[in-house]
Amino acid sequence: MEYKTEFGIRFDKLQASPEMEIYRNLQALSASYRVFNKNYDELVYHLDHLNNPRESLFMYTSEQRENLESLIDEASRLFHNFLASAKLLVDHTRNIVNRLYSNQEFIKEYEAKLAGNIANNSVQKFVQRLRNYTQHYILPIPALQIEFAEEDIEMSVRLDVEILKQWDSWGSSMSYLENLGDSLCLISLSNEYFVIVQEFYQWLTERQTQLHRSDLENLQKMKDELTS
Repeated sequence: MEYKTEFGIRFDKLQASPEMEIYRNLQALSASYRVFNKNYDELVYHLDHLNNPRESLFMYTSEQRENLESLIDEASRLFHNFLASAKLLVDHTRNIVNRLYSNQEFIKEYEAKLAGNIANNSVQKFVQRLRNYTQHYILPIPALQIEFAEEDIEMSVRLDVEILKQWDSWGSSMSYLENLGDSLCLISLSNEYFVIVQEFYQWLTERQTQLHRSDLENLQKMKDELTS
């Protein structure tokens, strides 16, 4: 015996519709990007005060060791989260794009854009290797570097490149590491990588909006009919 109401039948139809499946995937991809974006924002915010060295310098004197320890501990945590979410976003994007477009013409456009803007980018490759280093080898511990040049002071949180080189799994990214000099600035690398990813996802979001306009309009009609 069938006990479902008319509302229940229409609700099930809505949930099982291709339009709803598209919507869920687009929302999931957006959520993954927000995780990455939030981790980047938190890292930037944590280190932003170092851009005013004449004020922040006095926070890290030898008498205030606890401030330095807090700076480094939190920078390590936030940088780890940034790297982890960078890989999360790569994996989720690949899975969602394959799920939605594997049999559609757009997959060729997507792969061409990926190859031209992301896949062969040395910064992108290095960040993915650094993520592997951080999550599968050891958590790198940065240090606060203070440089005095005439009347200028520069403060930054950095990783020791020579310590990073001890890992034997950098692959093609070793050449990138070799060109960094003695140390790697956390915020400079994060900024550079974020810009690359941001530009790519702005393009992807715009194209998905174009591709799925009718799907999302149909979904909204079904939602309106459900509540009318």
